[in-house]
This record gives sequence, C-alpha cells and structure tokens, in this order.
Amino acid sequence: MKVVASDLYNVAWFKLADFVARGEKERALSVHKLLMHSVADAAIPYQLEGDILLAFDDSSALDRYHIAANLYKKSGKMKQAASVYEHVCMFKQDIKILEALFDVYLILQDYEAMLITFTSLAQLCLKKDDSKFILHLFHRSQIESDKYLQAKLWVQLIKSFILYDDKNSQFMTYLYQALDLLQETRNEEELLKLLTLLEDFDTEYYKKAQLYVDK
Repeated sequence: MKVVASDLYNVAWFKLADFVARGEKERALSVHKLLMHSVADAAIPYQLEGDILLAFDDSSALDRYHIAANLYKKSGKMKQAASVYEHVCMFKQDIKILEALFDVYLILQDYEAMLITFTSLAQLCLKKDDSKFILHLFHRSQIESDKYLQAKLWVQLIKSFILYDDKNSQFMTYLYQALDLLQETRNEEELLKLLTLLEDFDTEYYKKAQLYVDK
C-alpha cells in the first residue's frame, strides 16, 4: 500500500507541474490542495501556492509568500524566510517584500546582503517618488545598527539620492550626517569614494562636502 501511495503522490506532483506548464491555473491549484494535506511544515503549502500563482502572474502570490515567510519566522527558520523573499525578488521588485527581506537580514546579521537590499529598496522608493518610506526605514534601522553599519547605510542612501532624487531639499543635511559618521568611524575608503562620486555628480556639492570634511 505504501508503494501505491508513493506512486500516486509522484503522479500528483507530475500533474501539478503539467497543469502549470499548460497554463491551467485552477486545475494546478486543485492538485496543490490535495498534495499539501500530507505536508507537515505549515509554511510550505503557502510557499508552493505562491509559486503557482506567480507562474500565472497573479499578484496574490505576494500575499502567499508573506504568509509563508512569516510562518518560517515564527518557527525560528529565518534563513528559509529570507529564501522566500529572495525568490520573489528574482521575479518582482516590490517595496514591502524588500522591506521584509531587509528586516530578516538585520536579524540574521547578514550586513552585506542587508546593504544590497537597502540599496535596491532605496532606489525603488525614489523611482516611485516615495522618499518618506525609505527614510522611515532608514531611521528605524539606525536604532538597531552600530555606527560602522550606520555609516554604510548613510552612504547607500546618499548614492540613491544622487541617482534618483538629486533635487531633494534635505540632501545636504543627509550628506553632512553621512560625512560625520564616516569620519567618526574613520572609514577613509568609503569617504574617498563618496567624495569622488560627488565630484562627478555636482561640483558645488563636492566643494561644500570637501570644505565640511576639512574643518
């Protein structure tokens, strides 16, 4: 009987893949429901349903992925939660998904991945003319970061403003705060990179920054 059950299970998975490939969304979801009764991990059914919905470009896939990732987080499986969000980001850039991924990396203390995600998130927000969102996340993350990481986040924020929102009225204020932290943490390499970027971007900004550093 176990062999028969195993064969049926394998056929069901084959059918699921076949229905997705043929574009038969409802039939794929029906097979998914049957298969998921035998899965112990509560997050997996939502994750797989997200995969199916994503294959059909259904925006509700994001909700399923969020549920799956939150279930992973509740059970302490932070790497699996990150993996869910990383998978989504390969196909769709979404502010809420990137924010959630950023928070998971912060918990995991994966600072390199965190900086990359913050940069993507900052650029996406500024493209959408939503500087308030990224600034709120930025200030929240500063509370949970040491000064060295804070300085790196400041640099990424400044670079994003240069690329996507060069007319921001608070730009010089942000720039001076970034310069203060870079000097305080003695991060000469990042400071030089930032000044070089400013010189290429706008000579007036560069001159002001250089004067500020030389004080």
